[in-house]
Amino acid sequence: MNIKTFTLAGAAAAMLSPGIASASFILDTGTPTGTGGPVVLSTAQWLAGEFAVTAGEAGQAYALSAYLTQGAGQVGDTFTFDVYAAGTGFTARASSREAPVFTGTGTFTGNGWNFSGTDWTPTAAGSYWLALQVSSTTQTKGLDAPLEASTATGTVPALAFAYTNSSLQYGIATTAPIGLEVTAVPLPPALWLLGGGLLAGLGAARRRRLPRL
Repeated sequence: MNIKTFTLAGAAAAMLSPGIASASFILDTGTPTGTGGPVVLSTAQWLAGEFAVTAGEAGQAYALSAYLTQGAGQVGDTFTFDVYAAGTGFTARASSREAPVFTGTGTFTGNGWNFSGTDWTPTAAGSYWLALQVSSTTQTKGLDAPLEASTATGTVPALAFAYTNSSLQYGIATTAPIGLEVTAVPLPPALWLLGGGLLAGLGAARRRRLPRL
């Protein structure tokens, strides 16, 4: 096998590697199983969870999701996924808070996990906040966020949670955790087909080159 064929085979194998293809979390608080009333995502209250990104995780695309139920809202209501760099700027008032590093729109499709319409790609390692925000009642009149059993639930628990008051200033909280996930985006099916076809083609080419006995 020449160098070119070896390189192509390595690329195809990498595309089909289970470790790359399977989803991995950098934030996973799990499906909420707590008791008691949910917290409300509305124009008067925004919700957030803190998580960390390592150097090896930066540069990948991640899907953002939150576990929500209908509450006073309805299917088709929208809300905003904002990602902020952790720091004192995050807890400032809305009028003086640092700009998010990413903004995406989530659409409430029903009780359960609801996703951002676009994926986020962190460019640097560090701590971040995933915030759920609502700008007006034309987005939603209020969606419920059921509570987790504890702040330590999930495969990758949040480092902390935060909620806003009437001035939309975030305060750090150690109670009332909600369901949030930041998940590596798996390879699309078309890429799997491309990788499989590439490996098959390389195998056929190698067999043609083998000397006859």
